[in-house]
Amino acid sequence: MEYYFVVLLLGIIYGFFVGLIPVAGATTGLIAIYAFVGYFTDPYMLVVFTTAVVVTSSIGDSFCGVVMNIPGAGGAAATMIDGFPMSRRGEAARALSAAISTSWVNGLIWGLLVFLFLPYYTKIVLFFGTKEMFTFLIFAMTCVAFISSKYWVRGILALIAGVLVGLIGEDPTTAANRWTFGIEYLGDGVQMIPVLAGVLAFPELLSAYKMKSEKIYLDSKKIKSQLIQGIKDSWKYKWDGLRGGFIGGFIGLVPGIGGNIADWFAYSQTVATNKEGEEVGKGHVRGVIGCEGANNAQKATSYVPTILFGIPGAPFEVIVMGLLMYVGLEMGTPAVLEDTKFFDYLLSSYLWSLMIILPVSYLFIRYAVKITNIPFRYYFWPILASLIWSCTQYTGLIQDYLMFAVCCVVGIILKYIKFSRVSFLIGFILSARLEKSWIQFDTLGYTVGDLFTSWMAILFIVFTLIAAVWGIFYNKSKIDFV
Repeated sequence: MEYYFVVLLLGIIYGFFVGLIPVAGATTGLIAIYAFVGYFTDPYMLVVFTTAVVVTSSIGDSFCGVVMNIPGAGGAAATMIDGFPMSRRGEAARALSAAISTSWVNGLIWGLLVFLFLPYYTKIVLFFGTKEMFTFLIFAMTCVAFISSKYWVRGILALIAGVLVGLIGEDPTTAANRWTFGIEYLGDGVQMIPVLAGVLAFPELLSAYKMKSEKIYLDSKKIKSQLIQGIKDSWKYKWDGLRGGFIGGFIGLVPGIGGNIADWFAYSQTVATNKEGEEVGKGHVRGVIGCEGANNAQKATSYVPTILFGIPGAPFEVIVMGLLMYVGLEMGTPAVLEDTKFFDYLLSSYLWSLMIILPVSYLFIRYAVKITNIPFRYYFWPILASLIWSCTQYTGLIQDYLMFAVCCVVGIILKYIKFSRVSFLIGFILSARLEKSWIQFDTLGYTVGDLFTSWMAILFIVFTLIAAVWGIFYNKSKIDFV
C-alpha cells in the first residue's frame, strides 16, 4: 500500500504540474512518460499513475487559461473567455476558485457514476456481435469526422488518411508486408508514439512558443476573500455548473470527441441562458463556471467507451490505451473486463486524486500563478526533449528520429490547412480494429442488408446519420484546429 500511495502522489504532482504548462495538459504529459513505462513493474501501478495524471491535469490546466490567456489544454480554452478578463481586473483567485470548485464537484459526481458502476457496465459488451461492433465503429468515426471540427469534409479526408497510415505494415490476411515500400522499419507498422507526439503534441508546442502572454499578479491580501467568493459563486451558479457537467458527461460517452467540444458546448449553453446585466463573455464568473462543469465530467465518462470497447473516448485516452497496452492491459478485451483488481485500482486512484488535489489547488493558487507567469520558452525545450526521448525507445536508431520528424511535419501541415488532427489520430488508432471487424463481417458472409436484422446495429446506423446531418448543417464548433 505504501508503494500505491507513492505512485499516486507522484502522479498527482506530475499531473498538476503539466496542467500548469501552456498547451500541455494530460495528452502531452502522458506521451512524455512512455519512456518510463519499463519502471512500472506492476501494471496496476501504471493504472494508478495515469489516472492521477488525468484527474489533476484537468484541474491544473484552468490556471493557464485564467492567468495567461493560453489554455493548459484544448479543453480549457473556453475558460479563457471570461477567466482572463477577471484576472486582468484583479480577480484571478476568484476565477480560479470558481473553476476548481465546479470542476471538482462534477468530477466527483460523474466519477462515482462511472467508476463505481463500471464493472456492471461491462455486461453491455455481451450484446455486441460482429454486426453491432462494425456499425459502432462506423458511428465512432462519423462522430469524429463530422463533430470534432466544423470542416467536416476535411475531417473525413483526415480520418481516411489516418486509417491508411494505420494499415501500413503486415497484412493480417496474407502475413505479407503492405505499403512499406521495402522499408524494413515499417514492417511492424507505423509506431503509435511518434504519431501522437508529432501530429498532436508538437504543433501545439510550436504555437505556444510563439504566443505572448500577459503577466498577472495577485494581491496577497485579497486571495483568501476571493477564494471564498469563488466557492460561493460556484454554489450560486450551481445549475450552470451541473448543466455543464451533464453536457461533458454525455459527450464523454461519444467515442473520440474529447473535452474541446464538451467545454465549448457547455459554454454556449451558458451564454444562451445569459441574463441581462451579467455580460457573460466579458469577464463574468458564470462563464467560467458554465464551461468548467464539463471539464472533469467529460474526463470521467470518456473512460467508458475506452475500457468497454477499446475505442478512445477522447484524444488523451489514446495515450492511456497505449500505455496500458505496454504492460499487458489491453482495453476492450475480456481479460480486462473481467479483472476486478483493475477496476478497484481505477476507482480508488480516481477518488483519492480528487480528494487530494482539491485542498492542494486552493493552497497553491498564489504559487501556481507565479509558475504560470514563467515564459513558455523555458518549458518548450524540456518538453520537446521528453517527447523525442519517448519516440526513440522503439529501436533507438536514426529511423526513430526520422519518423518523429516526419510526423511533426505532417502535424504542422494538417494544422495549417485545418485538417482535423484528432480525426487523423482516431483513424490511425482504430484502423486495425476496423479492418479486423470488416474481416469478421466478410468471413461470416454478412451483407449490408444483414445490418438491418439487428436492432442495435440499426440504432447505430440512425446515430451515424444524425451525427452526419448535425456535422453538415448544424455544427458551429469553434474548434477548427484539431
